[in-house]
Amino acid sequence: MTLLRILQLCCIHHVIIGARGGNEEFELHPQDGWFNNLIHPDWGAIDGQLLRKSPVAYSDGVYMPSGQDRPNPFEISRAGHKGPPGLGSLRNRTAFLVFFGQQVVEEILDAQTPGCPREFFNIPVKSSVTPQFDPENKGNVEMPVFRSRYDQRTGLSPNNPRQQLNEITPYIDGTLMYGPGKAWTDAIRELSETHKGRLKGLDPSVPVKDSFPALNDLLLPFANPPPPREHNMKPVKRFWMIGNPRGNENPFLLAFGILWFRYHNHVADEISKKYPALNDEQVFNLARKKVIATHQNIVLYEWLPMWLQVNSSMVLSQVVPPYSGYNPNIHPGIAQEFQSAAFRFGHTLVTPGTWIRKANDPTCTFEKLNIEMGGGTSGQAHALRLCNAFWNPQEFLDGKKASIDNLLSGLAVTLAEREDHIVVPDLREHLFGPLEFSRRDLIAINIQRARDHGLPDYNSVREAYGLERRKSWEDINTYNISEKDPQYNDTENMYPNGMYMSGPIANLKKLYGNTSAPDNLDLFSGGLLETTPDGLGELFRTIIRDQFTRIRDGDRFWFENENNGLFNRSEIEEIRNISIRDVVLLVTNIKSEHFNKNPFIFQTGDPCPQPQQLRADTYDTLKNSGIAVIEQCTGVKHYDYFSGSEYSFALSYLALGLCIPGTVGMMILMAKHKQRSMAEQRRKEAPKRKSMEPNVYIASEWMDPQEGERNVKVKFDIERKKIHVTDRGRRPLRMIDLRYGNKKVHFRVCEPSNFISVRVPDEIDLVLRFATGEFLTEFIQKLEEFLRTLKLEHDRQDLTEPLIMKNAYTKAMRKKTLDKFLRAVCLEAFKTGTDIADIRKIQLTRTEFAEALGLTPNSLFVRNMFLMVDKDKNGLVSFHEFMTMFNILAKGNAGEKAEMFFNMFDLKRRGYLSHDQLSNMIKSMLDLSDTGLDDGDFKVLVDSLYQKAGLQPSKNITIVEFKKIFASGEYEHTLEQATLQLIGAKQQWHGKGLGVEQSFSIRRKTFIEAFSKSAASDGGAPRLQRQTSHLRVKVKKSRPPPTGFWNHWNSFTKYVENYRRQIFWVSLYILITVGIFAERAFYYSFEREHFGLRRLAGYGVSVTRGAASGMMWTFSCLLLTMSRNTITFLRETFLHRFIPFDSFHAFHKLIAYMALIFTVMHVFGHGINLYHISTWASGDLNCVFGEYFRATDKLASFHYWAWTTITGLTGIALTLIVIVMYVFATPYARRNLFSAFWTTHLLYICLYGFMLIHGSGRLVQAPLTQNFLYGPLFVYVVDKLISISRKKVEIAVKKAELLPSDVLGLTFKRPSNFEYKSGQWVRIACQELGTSEYHPFTLTSAPNEEHLSLHIRAVGPWTMNMRKTYDANTRDDKPFPKLYLDGPFGEGHQDWYRYKVSVLVGGGIGVTPFASILKDIVFKSRTSAVRFPCEKVYFLWVTRTQKQFEWLTDIIREVENNDPNNLVNVHIFITQFQQKFDLRTTMLYLCERHFQKVCGKSLFTGLKATTHFGRPEFEAIFKSIHHEHPKVQQVGVFSCGPPPMTLNVEHACAAMNTYTDFPSYIHHFENF
Repeated sequence: MTLLRILQLCCIHHVIIGARGGNEEFELHPQDGWFNNLIHPDWGAIDGQLLRKSPVAYSDGVYMPSGQDRPNPFEISRAGHKGPPGLGSLRNRTAFLVFFGQQVVEEILDAQTPGCPREFFNIPVKSSVTPQFDPENKGNVEMPVFRSRYDQRTGLSPNNPRQQLNEITPYIDGTLMYGPGKAWTDAIRELSETHKGRLKGLDPSVPVKDSFPALNDLLLPFANPPPPREHNMKPVKRFWMIGNPRGNENPFLLAFGILWFRYHNHVADEISKKYPALNDEQVFNLARKKVIATHQNIVLYEWLPMWLQVNSSMVLSQVVPPYSGYNPNIHPGIAQEFQSAAFRFGHTLVTPGTWIRKANDPTCTFEKLNIEMGGGTSGQAHALRLCNAFWNPQEFLDGKKASIDNLLSGLAVTLAEREDHIVVPDLREHLFGPLEFSRRDLIAINIQRARDHGLPDYNSVREAYGLERRKSWEDINTYNISEKDPQYNDTENMYPNGMYMSGPIANLKKLYGNTSAPDNLDLFSGGLLETTPDGLGELFRTIIRDQFTRIRDGDRFWFENENNGLFNRSEIEEIRNISIRDVVLLVTNIKSEHFNKNPFIFQTGDPCPQPQQLRADTYDTLKNSGIAVIEQCTGVKHYDYFSGSEYSFALSYLALGLCIPGTVGMMILMAKHKQRSMAEQRRKEAPKRKSMEPNVYIASEWMDPQEGERNVKVKFDIERKKIHVTDRGRRPLRMIDLRYGNKKVHFRVCEPSNFISVRVPDEIDLVLRFATGEFLTEFIQKLEEFLRTLKLEHDRQDLTEPLIMKNAYTKAMRKKTLDKFLRAVCLEAFKTGTDIADIRKIQLTRTEFAEALGLTPNSLFVRNMFLMVDKDKNGLVSFHEFMTMFNILAKGNAGEKAEMFFNMFDLKRRGYLSHDQLSNMIKSMLDLSDTGLDDGDFKVLVDSLYQKAGLQPSKNITIVEFKKIFASGEYEHTLEQATLQLIGAKQQWHGKGLGVEQSFSIRRKTFIEAFSKSAASDGGAPRLQRQTSHLRVKVKKSRPPPTGFWNHWNSFTKYVENYRRQIFWVSLYILITVGIFAERAFYYSFEREHFGLRRLAGYGVSVTRGAASGMMWTFSCLLLTMSRNTITFLRETFLHRFIPFDSFHAFHKLIAYMALIFTVMHVFGHGINLYHISTWASGDLNCVFGEYFRATDKLASFHYWAWTTITGLTGIALTLIVIVMYVFATPYARRNLFSAFWTTHLLYICLYGFMLIHGSGRLVQAPLTQNFLYGPLFVYVVDKLISISRKKVEIAVKKAELLPSDVLGLTFKRPSNFEYKSGQWVRIACQELGTSEYHPFTLTSAPNEEHLSLHIRAVGPWTMNMRKTYDANTRDDKPFPKLYLDGPFGEGHQDWYRYKVSVLVGGGIGVTPFASILKDIVFKSRTSAVRFPCEKVYFLWVTRTQKQFEWLTDIIREVENNDPNNLVNVHIFITQFQQKFDLRTTMLYLCERHFQKVCGKSLFTGLKATTHFGRPEFEAIFKSIHHEHPKVQQVGVFSCGPPPMTLNVEHACAAMNTYTDFPSYIHHFENF
């Protein structure tokens, strides 16, 4: 106990020096009640449990309310507590006594706060009983009542039933004057050495008697329900700052708050004058000590006796026993029976208002009040009505010095209501309430409150307090007024036979079922029925006497306790002599002769009795005034808290929802704009000058509205009578043949736009735009001259540009016609019976004929075939002519096809081909493949063909010898399957019968089949053709399992085997994520149930809170997947064997998808939650959002939460950020708007910032985001700093080359500390294009090289600008701009050497990582000291044409020349042709085979690598690899290129993994 004493002295003592002329130390009341009792420190502390003397009567023994079998409280209120108005006190008790009693309640008791979460204990409204509460007669209205706040540690079992709390101390310790805590006290103090010790006033300079407290500019949390008269919320700052948090409920209660405010300042001024050396703190504490003691004395020895018992002779009975000293074993706590029933006795004394008497007026003038009736109406009345003054206290007490004097004078002369069972309508019908129920019944609430607290019935409580049980209803009250008060004249026949309570007792007996004894009667009603004119009945008097005795005797700081060191005996006597009248006269301007001798009782001789007893709900007027005595109460009003939120709720979510398609639309528009800009850029590249070539004109050709324009060259070929249209690189685009027929040419001109359309019959229009009018004029002149030379007619028409475009016959229009033509060819060829009469009239030009074959119109191959097919020599191919050719190709044998091919070059039908003609035939096919040969190789090829035919090279070749070369032996079947692939006809083949489909599908042979048949014709297993291997492997062909289930099972097991690390970590991550979600969801569903949010919003809050934690977790983890340097470093450690670092990009996507799912759940969940929240009373939300400050006058509407709170605004911002980031992260955006994707992804900074701010609102819980972010953010910041340290180093470009296919080759200086592996990538930025815009590219240099190199294809704005920037022709000898470099970063391709067999598949610009790998292989091959596990590398290069990436050809050639161990096997796939089985490709294939046999290298590339036509069949490739390497257990497959290609590789790997005896094909891929 010594330790507790020391702790208390250290923490809560106040030292006052020189208070009595010397040094003195004393202890003040602890404001929180702790350590008042040193033996039981928590006795009397704030939030102490209410005590029970009666047994617990919860219906379940634990917490469910009692009295469930009792009548509706509204019925009890009407039957037992309704009566005629205006019955004054029979003992002349005054309203001053009544409202002083209310402030006593506020001093010792506060159990009004509802529990949190709110527990509804509503009272159903019966229209037949209380129609005023259901004015619309809905029948389902309930008056809201919440269960009281309770100790969360209770209510768990019958041994530990629910116990409610008193939120303030039960002591009379100045809570009323100084607030419930130290912070409140400091807030209402003046804290000034000028006005020492004072409480803060409006104007400290005015005298105390005229002063008022300061306004609540600090926004202290006063109780602030809506004033029922106005039925709206008002700001709490309108109140005056006093100690009582509920002190502004009504003007009468506020008047006593001001009274004690003034009294404290009066005492402080007196102390300051007496002891000027004391400082502000010392003066304040001395004043506080005296004020509390004075209040203790008045309450216990002046007010309480008059409250409890006053007989007809005004003689007071002994209320409490004499003070015998402090007893630490007495518990001062408030009793349940006292709180819920006994001390509510005062409700029967409350008046409907009070007279306002003009103070010090000897004529006894009563004020006429200007009153506001609500709804904008006003009037006058003589009395201040209580029901309309609730929470409008300052309307009368307006700061004028006379207002409080007049009010206190009026309270002292206004008689209280009679001491009986009746309660005035101001409390029974018009008590204030929340917005949704502005008027309530206090009596019904009293009854419901006792049931809520589990109090037993009336008789049980009597028994608990040592009183006899009432055996009959009539025994409750036997007071006979005619006997005890013979002076009373019962003119209204209120009391039949003189029995004071016979009427209400009979009513309640009937209501409770006419039981013989009141054994189920509610405590409040039973105790109130005992009331007599003297005061409280036996039960309530006993309860109240017991309570105040315990408060006094259990208070160590009671003023009469001489052992606490507060006062000496003389000071105690001085305090005992101070009365409430003395206090009033000291601090007001009321004169002694004009104020009651005892304001609690109006006695004979007191000045100015009231004009009449106030009668509620009447229209009485004073004589000769015509003004109502008292105003009428406004009626009940209801409120829908969602009103006003309907539009904001719908529009907010509609707007957010529309942001998704809006962002998508914006993305598409940006992509289209970018495409137009790129097209515009390309158009601008066309020089605005004349072509130096004769008869050639540069212009832009308009194609159609969709394709736009392209830059072209137009050449007039007078000799051949043709107009050639080519691109800037002279690649033929189209040709207009004017040799045949007498065609009239029409051209339409728009000179302002430099626009012209040239129309030739049977041709699409040639629509051109020229840079200048001069160029257009020159073109027209040349065109007219050209037509005159050809003797062709022409006409000209001037039109507007839009009209020319509208009337143009475009390629798209012609294509529809040609599609019909080609479909009809197929239908006719296979005799489907379809009517094609209209199609027979269509004829094809040479350009259209070439396009139908997928070829260029000016090639020799097309020329010869066109001439061969055009039998009538009219320059057009008719339907019949085309059908003749097509039938041969579709149905003919190898000999017929070889003969047709022979005739194409034997146009004069001489029956043989000369050496030159055969050479021209081969050259025409090489032209098709965009391939050239040197003279030596070409001669070798031609000689090999002659050798095949058995002829000397100088001889002519006949058809027989031609067939011997191309249509016999191993090539007969190949040529037989050759056809012409017709553009637009493919869809006609499907569904036209099995024979039709087979005739075409059988031609789809893979290069594996073609090569293996020639090398493994003996039935052995297929193998991959290798330039140094002739191995034939004879093994039993593996088959997939016979059933579908086992097929899928094998595929699954192989997949698990290949991706076991990924599966483990993904599974682990998903489990952790689900666990985080489930933990929060469970917490808010069950463990945090008592906080109420789940009850308020349903289980939706559990989902949203779980989703919120999921978002924090997933978005935080994304930072780790973005830490490229860390990942690259870790993948080089032993950890790479356990963690698949190469999958972090896919892992990033997975986490992002999970984050998106949680975000959607969170957003939609909050839509539901906010709807629920918006339908609740604002005050009820305060407990749910206890850590969030919100002004009490702010209604918590949807738009309030969404648009005015930090949490709401940041939530909306986060949703928009997520929408933008995810929309622009789609493959479409990354492909078409990479810069927008990159820019929007930089919003992650805002995302994480807003996430941190979002939680700072503390609506539901303390912010948690930072807990998830600490680790990942630290790693990411360090990783970013590493990148920043590198990115700002300027790197010089050593060499820049413009390569074919719009590829830019860059060679630049290698930083001294730059170490990397083949297959890794970097990010670069260019000084001239923006130092902050970085783009990723794979290094094409090898780690051993001195410099770094990149090959960048110009496909977007940035890469196109890079190509322009590093174009030496535009630099004017200026040095190349420097680069910024970030990296290197690792990816799966760098692990190629870890597998015994690796397959590298590169497509398009996706070959760049393999360039580095191939160079690395060359270096390692030269260095014998270097050892690595890889034994074989297959490089499959898929390219449109080998000239597309000639720089790679040089690398492959270097590999071939420096690969003595044949580590690398290269296969090149040229996909320029539509299919590998058409006629021209077949002929090229045959030539390639001949050339490779003779020279050992490709006819097209000059490499030893095998060249194939068409796209690779990956499944067949992987099968042959298995047969080449039967003992290999794992094959690493690395692909890089367009998504369709990598997807095909993935499918092939998956198909191979279904075989039980095949190796695992582990696929790593990147898309470009």
